[in-house]
Parts: sequence; C-alpha cells; structure tokens
Amino acid sequence: LTVEEREIYRDLKNRPTVRAFGDLANASIGYVSGANDFFHLRPSQANSFRIPDRWLRVAVRKASQLPGGPVKRSDVERWLTNDDPVLLLDLNGIDRLPAEIRRYLDTEEGEKARATYKCRNRKPWYAVPDVKVPTAFMTVMNGRRPSLIFNEADCVCTNSLHAVTLRSGVSAPVLRSGWESALAELGTEIEGHPLGGGMLKLEPREAQKIPIPTGPISLTSAEHSALLQATQTMRTWRHYG
Repeated sequence: LTVEEREIYRDLKNRPTVRAFGDLANASIGYVSGANDFFHLRPSQANSFRIPDRWLRVAVRKASQLPGGPVKRSDVERWLTNDDPVLLLDLNGIDRLPAEIRRYLDTEEGEKARATYKCRNRKPWYAVPDVKVPTAFMTVMNGRRPSLIFNEADCVCTNSLHAVTLRSGVSAPVLRSGWESALAELGTEIEGHPLGGGMLKLEPREAQKIPIPTGPISLTSAEHSALLQATQTMRTWRHYG
C-alpha cells in the first residue's frame, strides 16, 4: 500500500464513530464434534431411529451451505426437505439416555466415532461441547471477501465457520451496515492473512481488529477511492482474481 493509503486507513480507524469489531461482537470458532458424519444426521436417519426432536439442532456445517443473505427458516426447511445431514445430535445436559439414542450410539458408526481422538478424550464421549446459537456466522476461508451472515433461524455451526455473538447494547443492523463498508472491507484484507491460491483466512483474533463504522464517517471522494484502490491492491497481492 502507498503511504497515503496507510495514513488514510489509520486516520479512519481512529474516528469517533469507528470501533474495532471485537468491541461490538465476539467471534469464536464453532463446535468441534470429533466425528461430523456421525453426529450430523439426515432427517430420514433421525426418523428411522426415532430420535426425539429435543436432542437435535439444525446446524450450518460449511460456508457453502450459507445463503447470500440471512439464514432464515425457509433455508432450514429446504435443507430438511432435501434430507441434508444438518441435524446435530446435541446430548449436552442429558441425564439418562433414551433407548432410541442408545441404539444410535451403539451402531457400528457410533463405535467408530467414540474411538476418534476428540471423542475418546471427552466425557461423556457423545456430548459435543461448545454448541451455541450465534447472532451471525463469519466465513473463515474466503475468496473475494469474508461474509457475515446473520442467523435468523436459531442454527448452530461447526468450526468451519466463526460464531459471532453481539456484545451488550450493540444492534445487528449497526454491525451489518458497518461490515458492508469500504473501511471494513479493507480491514479484512489487512487483518486477515493470505493462503495459497488467492484465499484469505480470517482467524477470530484477526476479525476482532477489523474497523467497523457505527455511524457516519464523512468520507471524501478521495478517501473512498483510496480505500477501494487499497483493497484491490491487497487482493492482487494475494493473487485473487
């Protein structure tokens, strides 16, 4: 980046209406099941084993599952209708395993799952930890730019995505609007790190540093043009496009 572009970025980060992403929300990795194919059932499997709905959570397992806008109930219905393997078996807090669940855990696939590293090193092996419903999902591996997709369907997510939770007093529209800004877009390039093939990876600690406008920052046309040019320079540098 040019000296002027770096100075504009630093100046804008310090504007009163600009906050670090981490001041507005927390980004953390989704849950690690230890055996994704076993712990994520298709609706037909859940019906076959008669697993009660109370122990099933609809999950976003990978970025390609995400729609272009917020995850809505209509997206969930589509996944279920397609018999996609999106039902997480969430047995946290269960005192006594129902017979239907024991029967599923005792299948050949269950025997293989409990032998995996993650499962055999937690107690009980079948309770997937850190399952939470985030405000939004953030993509980890990215082409053009990271996505922040809001969660309007109470879904959970695997560690293929970051789970984003708003801090107290912060509204979703403010975060959504700020994330779409040219300043935040450049911030993802500067704070994230490039991988081979033009990909950009964004770790939780990197995401926390991204500058997010929470109100007007009164960009001049020159400043706006500088942000766009700097972003394109960074993408070219990481061989994207």
